[in-house]
Amino acid sequence: MEELTVLIKLKTEEQFTVPIKLLISNSPVFKHLFVDLKFDEHEIDDFSPGSVKHFLTVLENKSLGDIEDKMFRELHKLGTAFEVDWLKKSCRDWLKKKMETASSKEDKIYLFEECWFIADKLKDEDAMNDLVSVLAHKNNSLLLSHYLSDMSKVKEAQIDVLLKLAGRDVELFLNIVRQNLRGQKTLDSKLRYILDNMNLAACSEINEELYLEVMDTVSELPEISANDLKWAYKLITNTARAVRSRKKDKIERTTELYETRKYLGLFKNCRTVTDITKAVSEDRVTSMFVVIDLLLELLFSHTSTKEELQFFIKTLTEACVDKQIQKVSRQYLHTIISGLRYSNPEQSKPLITLLTEIDKSEEMCTYNENVTIKLHELITITKYKEYKHLYIFKHPLSVACTKSDSKCGFILKGSIQEDNTTYKLCTDEDEYKDTGIHLHDAISARDMYRYTTFTGTCEGKQITVAGRRWWEDWLPHITDWKCTGGYVVYNVSDYLVAKR
Repeated sequence: MEELTVLIKLKTEEQFTVPIKLLISNSPVFKHLFVDLKFDEHEIDDFSPGSVKHFLTVLENKSLGDIEDKMFRELHKLGTAFEVDWLKKSCRDWLKKKMETASSKEDKIYLFEECWFIADKLKDEDAMNDLVSVLAHKNNSLLLSHYLSDMSKVKEAQIDVLLKLAGRDVELFLNIVRQNLRGQKTLDSKLRYILDNMNLAACSEINEELYLEVMDTVSELPEISANDLKWAYKLITNTARAVRSRKKDKIERTTELYETRKYLGLFKNCRTVTDITKAVSEDRVTSMFVVIDLLLELLFSHTSTKEELQFFIKTLTEACVDKQIQKVSRQYLHTIISGLRYSNPEQSKPLITLLTEIDKSEEMCTYNENVTIKLHELITITKYKEYKHLYIFKHPLSVACTKSDSKCGFILKGSIQEDNTTYKLCTDEDEYKDTGIHLHDAISARDMYRYTTFTGTCEGKQITVAGRRWWEDWLPHITDWKCTGGYVVYNVSDYLVAKR
C-alpha cells in the first residue's frame, strides 16, 4: 500500500513531499490540518527553509541531537507553533544544560536573549526563571554591565530580571548606577526605576558610603526636577526607616533551629490545612519549608476536598505576604514532587497538585532568595549522642571580612536523646576553636532550615528525595535508602539587590 504524503511549501517556493504519518504522529496541529480539515498541502513561510528542513529531520529521528546555538530559537519556535511537546521539552533541556555550563560573557548574553525572547514573544517565563535560578549566585558583572551601560536600550521588564541576576552583589549595582549618573544633568527615568526597585536598605547596610554617594549624586543633579528631588528625599527617608526596622529585628539572634518535641507538637496541632494557615498567621511557623513538612505529614493520613485546598492556597498566600516568611526553594520542591510520583497515585495526586500550585506562587516559592549550603564536616563529640555540623557560608553582611586564618561559616550542634533531638547554632567562640571556621554576628538560626537528601531504587531507577524522612511513609516499597548529604537552606532575601 502506497504511503500517504502531503506537500510542505517553504517561503522560497521550494516544496517537497513528507509522509503524513510522520507529521500527525508528532503534532496535533498537523493532525488538525491534514486529517480533520483534509488539507493536502501546507505552507510554512514564517521560518527559514533551513530550520524547517532541520525540524522535519528532528521529527523523523525523534531526537533533537546536537544543535548549534543559532538553530535553537527556530526549532523551539517550530516545536511551540506545531505543539510538538517532546521537542519543546528537548529544547528546554538543551537550554538548561547550556545555562549550567555558562561562564563567559558571550554565553550569558546568548542565554539572556533567548530566555527574553521566550518570555516576551512566547509569553512563557519558565526559561527566564531557570536562568535566574542557575546564574543568580554567580558573578554576572559583565552581563549586567553589557545591558546597563546604555539605559536607553533596556526595557523595564528586563531591568527586573537583571536586578534578580545581580543576586546579593549590591555594590556592583550601586556602581552601575553611579557610572550612569556621571555627566548627567537630570534623572533618567530608567535610573529612577532601578532605584525604586532596588533593596536600598541592604545597600545601606552593606556599603553605606557608596549608597550615600549615589543618593547625594542624585539629589545634586544640576537640573533635577522638583518632582524627582521630592522623590529622592522620600526614598532616602524610607530607606533610613527600613534600615532602622531591620536592625531592630536583628538585635535578638535566635540559636534554636530544631527540636523533635516541638516539631511533633506542631504536627499534633495542625490537623487540617486551616490549622497550618493559622500557625503561619500566629508566627508559630515562619518558613514555607516547614509548611511543606506539615503538608507531607497531614495529607498522608487525612483528605481534604478540592475546595478546601483551593481556599488554603488563597489564605496561605495572603498570610505569606503579610508575614514575609521564608519562601521554599523551587529546586527543593521539585525534588519532593519528583519523589512523590513514585508513591501511591491515588493518595499522592492531591498533594502533588497542591505542591504544584505552591510552585507557581511567587509569594511562597523562590528560585534565588535562599542559599543552599552543603555540610562541610561532621565532628563527633560523643558517638550517637552529640555532633558538630560545620558549614562554610559568607553572610552578605560579612563581605568585608578580612580574617585569613579561618573561613566564614557557622556550626550547628546536634544533640540526640532517647525521645528528643535538637539542633542549635553555636555562638560561643570556644566552640569554633581549631575548626577552621569563624562566626559573624549576622548569622541567626531563624533564617535557616536543615534537611537531608537520600537516594533509593524504584522500578530500576535511582530517585532522590529531600526533607525530613517523609519518604518512609509515602514510599514504603523502597527499602535501599542511602543518605547522600546534609544541607542548610539560608534565607538571604533581605540582602538581594532586587527589592522583595
